[in-house]
Amino acid sequence: MMQQIMERAKALVAGKLQIVETAEDWELLLEEIRGIDEWVQLSRYYTPRVHPKEVLQPTKEEQPTSPGPLTELPKSDEPIVEQRYAYTFVRELKGGSLQEWPNSHISEKEIRQWNLEHGMEVRVQIIHQDHRRTSLEVLAVVATDQMKTLEQRIVFEKCIVKNHGIIESTVNGPLKDETGKPFYYATPVEDMRFFQLKEGQLVDLVMWKGHPETLTIAWKYAFQYEEPIVQPFDPSTESKPTDATAEIAVTIVSKKSTGRYAKQIKRKPTVKKVRQPRRIRQKKQQPITPLVTTSLPGQPIDYVDKEPLEFAAFKGMRLVIVGNEQQAPVYRTFFAETGIELIHLAGDAQSAKKIACLAQKTDAIVVITSRVSHAASAHVIAQAKKHAIPFAMERLDGRRSLYTACQRQLEKARLHKLKTGKS
Repeated sequence: MMQQIMERAKALVAGKLQIVETAEDWELLLEEIRGIDEWVQLSRYYTPRVHPKEVLQPTKEEQPTSPGPLTELPKSDEPIVEQRYAYTFVRELKGGSLQEWPNSHISEKEIRQWNLEHGMEVRVQIIHQDHRRTSLEVLAVVATDQMKTLEQRIVFEKCIVKNHGIIESTVNGPLKDETGKPFYYATPVEDMRFFQLKEGQLVDLVMWKGHPETLTIAWKYAFQYEEPIVQPFDPSTESKPTDATAEIAVTIVSKKSTGRYAKQIKRKPTVKKVRQPRRIRQKKQQPITPLVTTSLPGQPIDYVDKEPLEFAAFKGMRLVIVGNEQQAPVYRTFFAETGIELIHLAGDAQSAKKIACLAQKTDAIVVITSRVSHAASAHVIAQAKKHAIPFAMERLDGRRSLYTACQRQLEKARLHKLKTGKS
């Protein structure tokens, strides 16, 4: 073990001697040699010394004592870490770790500060350690000969965060996947709270190649992105100087002032429009004619002449009224004298569904719109149209208007029977 360590130390020192050219390089070489010497001393201290002469083989008479059933050997859950001068850096999706150090972790901030790449050899020290992982801090980069780019890790740099954490573009253009197809990323609520993201901030997205489900945020920049304001070029505002002195004067003035007040001076004042008086449209005067509601002027409204409703021709026909459940006894009393079979349904949708089994033997349907639900009226109308049943939508303005609507629909049903010859 120590022989391998010595050969490695000699190779490191020989490699460093070849690049020494100035006094500053020599000072750096001495510091690195001191570090290599410290590494050799630590390796010598921790390497067990085993002499072949001191190894005793157990004889047949004296067997090695085994622990009893009640004795337990001490177990340690902590992984054994080999003490090395430098460790190989392994790049992960977020952050990194060391190849020779299990459960190690290097933060994304350290990686970006030292510009670490996959395969570099670095020196580290422990800043925090617990039962889950060991957080490390980078002290120096020792070697970069094994460095390589990790092609499986895809990075989308400087992505713009929009409202509600939607990311669909970068500073250089829209966000595109491996095939060049644009896509967008909805930031989870946990990442929004962890990074404290706001609209306009820039972040870096990372993912493994071929695994879009691993897409996540790896870094947030400390500044916000502002879209550049592009003003169109106006050749009329550009003035050519007549001589060199005028050119110098113009450049000096442009450096001192931003031209904000000059633009305000060039603005043309907007003339306020005079508000025209509003014309009021006068209504045309028309003579008011009295509305004659009775055959004799001055007669009370209760004595209005009305033709009696005739239901004798509709005897034996079936009529369905939907809605106004409170007046159902009144309707039954009225139509009982006419010989018409009356079926009254409530205005709710559950009761109106009964029309499906009654529609084939129904002659006319009247729906009271002011006392029925929308679902019930829609269901009844659908059944009436399906079976070609005359129906009417009547408001409850009075019993006379309702009975008139029933008479009209029964008359239509009677004429339809006479035309088709159905009984």
